[in-house]
Amino acid sequence: MAPKASTAASSRTKNAQNRRASSDAGGAHRSSGGAPEFALSAEREAELLREAESLGDNTSLFPGKLARRVIWSSRIQLAAERDAADLVRTPFAEGEPPLTHDEIRGLREKIELLRGVQSRWQAAQQRQERAAAAFEKPAAEAVQIKQSLLRFFDLRFKNSPGGQKRLMAIRAGSGDADLVQDVSDLLLLCSEHAEALQKAPRGEAAAADRLRELSPLLARMLADKTLSLEAVRSRKLRDAAYTLVVNAERKLRAAAEYWYAGTDKMKDYAPFPASRGVHGGGEEEGEGGGESEEVEPEDSESEEAEPEDGESEEGESGDDETGDDGEDGESR
Repeated sequence: MAPKASTAASSRTKNAQNRRASSDAGGAHRSSGGAPEFALSAEREAELLREAESLGDNTSLFPGKLARRVIWSSRIQLAAERDAADLVRTPFAEGEPPLTHDEIRGLREKIELLRGVQSRWQAAQQRQERAAAAFEKPAAEAVQIKQSLLRFFDLRFKNSPGGQKRLMAIRAGSGDADLVQDVSDLLLLCSEHAEALQKAPRGEAAAADRLRELSPLLARMLADKTLSLEAVRSRKLRDAAYTLVVNAERKLRAAAEYWYAGTDKMKDYAPFPASRGVHGGGEEEGEGGGESEEVEPEDSESEEAEPEDGESEEGESGDDETGDDGEDGESR
């Protein structure tokens, strides 16, 4: 009896191992349906960057939700690989090049390019945000000193229209850049009236000395908190990489429409669901420029499964974005 029990236990162990292996294989398959592991070579990345840069200003603003967007695009790419034998035979309009196997495989590379340039943009943005936070404390101190010194000069220039005009110019500006310039203008006044400042009874001379210390610090920190040319280029490349992905998807979708319109296969080529209220009018548009009423594939993940970091881009150019996910979404 003991050998039989041992044999039964061994059989159960093997069955459990087989089930785990089957489950693992299924998990790997599901993972490939979302965001498969893929390394973009440096040479190919350089080629795609040149292609992205060639778009110039003909780019779409990336609306965020990188993790979800990558999963969705990867699903379309895998469907296209599955259906490649049909798609490459699509009779596109005259003058439009046919779809190739390289283009189908190339969508994966464009997805990885989007990942990479988004990471670079976020790194630049985070540096800017840290610099902006560091600017706040010395800026607040400079504002207090500015107000104190302006009170002194208001009294000194009570009977001087020219002096009053200079004070009005200092008060007229607003914002960080104006503050840095106001400090410079105010320090010039302090230099011109140094003797009067030294005699002032409320510490105006010491305040002017402190403002001289803050002036170069504020100027440097203002530069740090303003988007650098590198950061601007990173953001532009991110939008261009997103445009490459969208353009590739549209061509695949047009081919799939020819072959599979009205069938369940079209679910695998559905446009990314448009989000109302996102900057730019939506995350994906339907054919013809309007928002589409697309149906999500039945196996798609709930959008609630992917967190958003709620980041917003710098306010310099006014194109704030929300929902740029700084992390990759988990695969199905």
